[in-house]
Amino acid sequence: MKTYIKIILVSALFVALTGCITTTNTSSDTPVVASSSASESYEEFVPYTEFDDIAVPNELSRVPDQSYVADGQLFKYGKIVLKGHVENQSVIDFFKNQMGKDNWSLVSAFTSTVSALTFEKPYKSCTIRIFDGSYNTEVEIYAVEMKSGAVPEAGGVLEQTIK
Repeated sequence: MKTYIKIILVSALFVALTGCITTTNTSSDTPVVASSSASESYEEFVPYTEFDDIAVPNELSRVPDQSYVADGQLFKYGKIVLKGHVENQSVIDFFKNQMGKDNWSLVSAFTSTVSALTFEKPYKSCTIRIFDGSYNTEVEIYAVEMKSGAVPEAGGVLEQTIK
């Protein structure tokens, strides 16, 4: 239980710290992941981010100068910024459906001109902010993943007596 609380606290701290960083508002037409085949199938190809279980809509393009992913010894965390000409509600619906397919649990959601969805999995946390602009919709994905080396062994915390 303490590990779960630590994940939530680290996720909240990460989102708070990255929200304070100011960046320029430039965009790129580079897609997140390009499909090499032009074959059509019933199910549409859905690109994933550097996090194996966080997919993004095809219509959104990555903003590289506002995105980063850090892969440390104990945690993998990052902020991925995307933009595109899509409706706000369709982006919200996409993430609710796709994250559910990838076994994420929706913890909280609110919808407005700036919407937010928070998802959790064991040892993982993801917050998605969606900005409904007049021309573009912007999406910020904040993700934190605790690696197996950071997870304590079963049995909980070892207590020590200091004399």
